[in-house]
Amino acid sequence: MRADNIAYLDRITLEILEETLDRHTRDQVPVDRWTAFSWSVSRHQTFERCKRQYYLNYYGARRVREADNPVVSAVWWLKQVTGIKTWIGSVIHEVAASALNAIRSGREVDGEGLTKQARERYRACVRASARGVKCGDQWVSLLRHAYPDDPVELSTEDGEGRVEALMKTFLASEAYAAIQSIPPQHIREVDEPFQSFELEGVPEVGAVKVFAIPDVLLHDGKSIRIIDWKTGEVEHEGIREQAGIYRLYAYQRYGLPEERIAVEIANLAGRGESIEPVGGTPGVADATRFAQRSIGAMVALVENMSYHTVKISDFPMTDDVSLCPHCGFKRACWRHEMTQ
Repeated sequence: MRADNIAYLDRITLEILEETLDRHTRDQVPVDRWTAFSWSVSRHQTFERCKRQYYLNYYGARRVREADNPVVSAVWWLKQVTGIKTWIGSVIHEVAASALNAIRSGREVDGEGLTKQARERYRACVRASARGVKCGDQWVSLLRHAYPDDPVELSTEDGEGRVEALMKTFLASEAYAAIQSIPPQHIREVDEPFQSFELEGVPEVGAVKVFAIPDVLLHDGKSIRIIDWKTGEVEHEGIREQAGIYRLYAYQRYGLPEERIAVEIANLAGRGESIEPVGGTPGVADATRFAQRSIGAMVALVENMSYHTVKISDFPMTDDVSLCPHCGFKRACWRHEMTQ
């Protein structure tokens, strides 16, 4: 974490930050693969949670190198900030993916070795975050290091214990046992980066790139089974929404009837049981309508679709300040003092 970049915000006002970012996000620069409009369930959830968080994440922090502006740089660094529980979830997903890729390649997997890998990855990135340097090829900036005066959500030691407990549950989970029992070639996808599909027929837009990256997709030629590892709560509506988009993705990509595409949640924060999303997995038509409605609400706030420009005034801060303690952007909203 680059404290010197973020410290620039201490020398300006919220008004100056908003004026600077407004010029940046209304600048008419031709779009590229990184700045063209796209959609995902996580993007939808941010949009619904807080319009200002959405703006800072997807607009204020973009084109940081080209902008060469200290305000944009500070916002980009705040975008890297994450809570320790969220980061632990990322570690578990990363190690789970390495295990499944090994199985797919016909290599033996050592459970103790996987737990050690997760523990060492966690430790290394906590140290890197404290020093403000990369962890391998990735920036990891924990809330506790970006906001050292805030209450700590989980101690480093408790975090390590959580990593070990989640790995133990992963290794004993129903989903992992099932994956080990099938032919390796049936493991078709494992957390593929930047994976997307085109959602056609979106009103006023046409085709939109939709990102959908299942943790695991199993395909035996007759049916598809998608597994989503969860290291936290498993009962919120966002999980059901994501499951519907996964089914829509698989339906478009593989051409199987939707009733042959199942999505299950591997509850690693529980006993490792596999469960259906609460309310069941939406069908293809429902998932399509959900995505189209969400895209329509976002596009309505785009000032110029050709250049994908937006005005900051169209993205107000949330009134629910209980969300702010867990948001890495709170320093850019001058709400960090409210959470101490």
